[in-house]
Amino acid sequence: MPFTPLNVLTARYDGQSLQIRKKSRILGALALGFGAISVVFAVLMALTGAGTVSVIFVGIALFCACVVLFLWKGHYHLASSLFLYGIFAAMFAAIKFDAYVDVYETYVFSTLGCFLLVVTSLVADRPRQALAIMVLSLLGIEALYWLDAFPKDKGVVTMLAIQNLSVSSLMVAISGFGSAYLVRMTNGLVEEVTRRADAASDSYAKLNSAMNSAQATSQAVGERLSASVARSTTSLESLKARVLEISKGMDRLTEALESSDSANAGAVSSQDSVKAALSSYSEEVARASSAIEEMAAAAGNIGSQASQKKDAVRALAELSRAGETLLSSMSQSIGNILESSNKMAEVNVFMGDVAERTNLLGMNASIEAAHAGMAGRGFAVVAGQIRALSVEAGNSSRVISETLKEMQTAVQTAAGKNGEALSFFKKISDEIHGVSLMLEELLGNIQELSAGSSDVIGAVEKVAELTRGTELAVREARENIGKSSEGIEAVAGIALKVRADALDMAGSFDALHKDSGELESLGRDNLGTIKGLKEHLERFAAVD
Repeated sequence: MPFTPLNVLTARYDGQSLQIRKKSRILGALALGFGAISVVFAVLMALTGAGTVSVIFVGIALFCACVVLFLWKGHYHLASSLFLYGIFAAMFAAIKFDAYVDVYETYVFSTLGCFLLVVTSLVADRPRQALAIMVLSLLGIEALYWLDAFPKDKGVVTMLAIQNLSVSSLMVAISGFGSAYLVRMTNGLVEEVTRRADAASDSYAKLNSAMNSAQATSQAVGERLSASVARSTTSLESLKARVLEISKGMDRLTEALESSDSANAGAVSSQDSVKAALSSYSEEVARASSAIEEMAAAAGNIGSQASQKKDAVRALAELSRAGETLLSSMSQSIGNILESSNKMAEVNVFMGDVAERTNLLGMNASIEAAHAGMAGRGFAVVAGQIRALSVEAGNSSRVISETLKEMQTAVQTAAGKNGEALSFFKKISDEIHGVSLMLEELLGNIQELSAGSSDVIGAVEKVAELTRGTELAVREARENIGKSSEGIEAVAGIALKVRADALDMAGSFDALHKDSGELESLGRDNLGTIKGLKEHLERFAAVD
């Protein structure tokens, strides 16, 4: 606020009511104005030779100086009363001692009295000051009439005098009561304004306290939100790493399944070879049966044919051992499939656990968003999306678990069939070994062929029957291998689907990571808004 004389005069009233602060400035301005005008008139009257009037104006200037002194000392009521009564005295003296003695002096004095009452409504701090000026003005009107106009009318109260006295008194009375009412109303309005200002100050204090509390709460929520987002980000990165590991595991499983499929194809090829060998052996057995029927006539040919049969049996034994080796390899491959499916089941359990943890994380985030109220509404939407994703992941995990169980059942069935085929191949190998021994015995007892031709024919028929059983077993083994290949293809499809789901989950984790960053940014923006609102309130409180 710039420096002015009024600021010096009213400095002592800064801590008082608004009414006194404003009226003190008005009174100071009037006193200084009247004093300055009095000094100017005093100088002019002195220069024009009106010494008496000049002295009167000097007195008015000194009177205004006394009013300014009391005002500066902080005695406002005394200063205002002195100013009003002094102005009244000056007006009465000016009218009483002028050169005109007439009943119209009452008009002039009542007009000045009304003016003085207007000034009173501006500077008076109590209604009784206005009433006092009104009474003094009425008494002054009566005094001027009875002291000046009544003697001039030779002691007769004329109608003009009654009219002048009535009108002048009525004007002063109306002005006086109006001035008193204005002073009283002004005081009431100022008190009401003061009360409302105090109430507004209390409201501001409460609002400021609420804003401080809201800022502290928002900051705490923002810090917890940042910590939660950081933990969520860490968890999402860990989950993403695990999902990528699952994807790599699916790749390894696919490679293992492809290897098993290749092994099955090799087993099928080997079984075709065994089947072809058995067919050839069947033909040889048929020829042997024919040769045995002609045994008596061609013993030499029988010996040669027996040697050939021995070589064929040896080749058949080697083929049988090769088939047994291939079936053992297939059993090992099926075991690898079972081990891979078990690992997939473990991974699926981990995915289910991840889904449950994600659901729990989404539920905790929803609770924190509910605690945050409106500031956490955007975080509540993200938490709902997290929970929906966790439910979808859990459903996918259950579907994968059921598929894995079906695959394990199919692979275990294939493993059982393969074990039966392996056992049957071992039995075939033993039988072939027996046939080999029998043929050696036949070569050792070639001389007895003729006598025991019936027994040899029965043995050959038995070998033929075993050969047919072997062919049937090979056919069943091939069918089982076909089923195993179908199961492997189904498992490979599941592995590809799991790998695609894992990659989709990794992409979803990236989206969640982005949403977490946006949520943290929203928390910081909310905290900045709270701080800006508090600064606006502080600037509002600083306005006078």
